[in-house]
Amino acid sequence: MAASYVEHRPHASSEHAATSHYVVIVNEKETGGEFSTQEKAKTYACDNGHKPVHVARQRHLQNRKEPAHWRVDPC
Repeated sequence: MAASYVEHRPHASSEHAATSHYVVIVNEKETGGEFSTQEKAKTYACDNGHKPVHVARQRHLQNRKEPAHWRVDPC
């Protein structure tokens, strides 16, 4: 199964903007709906067979091409 990315939403222009929910990105598309925590989003991705699951570190910028931004969850 494809790799997945857990990201926060909404994307905001301010680094101080609050996170309202998390999403799972697979093949550049959101899947599975909205999750209230990173843990719930990660569990959804793991339970649905996505490997590896990349979870965003809690920072403002989200760049899937920047490896230091992500931690791989072992599921």
